[in-house]
Amino acid sequence: MKPGPYRKRKPYILFFLLTIIPLAFMPGCSDTETDLVSEGPVTDQPIAVEAIRITRGQLVNTINASGTIAGIREALVVSETQGIVEEVNFELGQEVEKGQVLLNVDDEIAELNMQQAAEQLENARIDYQTTENLIEKGGAARVDLLRARSALRGAEARYKQARKAYLDCAIASPIAGYIAAKEPAASLGNYLSPGMSIARVTDLSRIRLEVAVGEGVIGMIEEGAPAQVTISAACEQKVFDAQVTAVAAGSSPDTGSYLVVIEWENDCGPMLKSGMSAEASITPARGEPILLIPTAALLGREGRQVVFTDENGTAVQREVTIGNRLGGRAEVLSGIEEDDLVLISGITRLSEGDLIDSTIIGESGSWK
Repeated sequence: MKPGPYRKRKPYILFFLLTIIPLAFMPGCSDTETDLVSEGPVTDQPIAVEAIRITRGQLVNTINASGTIAGIREALVVSETQGIVEEVNFELGQEVEKGQVLLNVDDEIAELNMQQAAEQLENARIDYQTTENLIEKGGAARVDLLRARSALRGAEARYKQARKAYLDCAIASPIAGYIAAKEPAASLGNYLSPGMSIARVTDLSRIRLEVAVGEGVIGMIEEGAPAQVTISAACEQKVFDAQVTAVAAGSSPDTGSYLVVIEWENDCGPMLKSGMSAEASITPARGEPILLIPTAALLGREGRQVVFTDENGTAVQREVTIGNRLGGRAEVLSGIEEDDLVLISGITRLSEGDLIDSTIIGESGSWK
């Protein structure tokens, strides 16, 4: 059987299809492509940041510290005698005067000893006077007078000692103030021995606060510097005007800190208690104002300290030299000038020449 004409044309048809189909899927110059080519570059939007104006000021405006208050004077009342407690005349928290008797000990034996010593003293005085008269008349030797004088002095010493032992039986407060502590030994019928504690008296007419500060600020605190003290537990958190009365010449070997003493008059009365916590704010000595910058503006790049400034809406990186630092502020030695705008937020994502939109939030001289 001979092949028909359609069999001869089949290879040509297949070749045509293989040629035309790929051409149909080849990309052409569509309208979409034309639109993409005709679009210009996208404009960068300014980055919103916060800036601070560089000004001069003090690196430290106030020095804050805390401690516990005490009366200007405190005295520990201690027994100097021995015996049975016969009378107790004070209570915890009571106000007492200087010399007021707090406690009486049995003084019968002490009184007898004092009377005996007084008699011996009188006899010694008579002997001395008699010997002195005999010397004038030539009836006694010089050595007899020396012996009589020595006996008189010994009798005087024994009498003073016996009298003190008698007076010590009435234990009195050495200062005026309030009873801050009453010891268990101060009880009726209790036997006291020399050296036993009776009470602690604190003078609250003036208050004393001791605070510890570090070496970074101790050089800025001077005797006589003003301070303000707040005691949260009393006097409705009133702010007391106080004064630095002493500054330690050396640091504590245990903590390395320096002791500062602050005092003020107590116009709050017995509401202030020895041992209460207090917060103090000390005004440091004022030096020449220096150029300041918040430490939040500083970046470390390749071993350098840099900041970003706002120059007509453009971020400009500057290398700076930093001096003393304290808290969130630092002294600027070089690299920026007064009135420069330094960025303090969003700086880690900035590059030189970025467009920025700054909001000024303060001045570095008063920044905290």
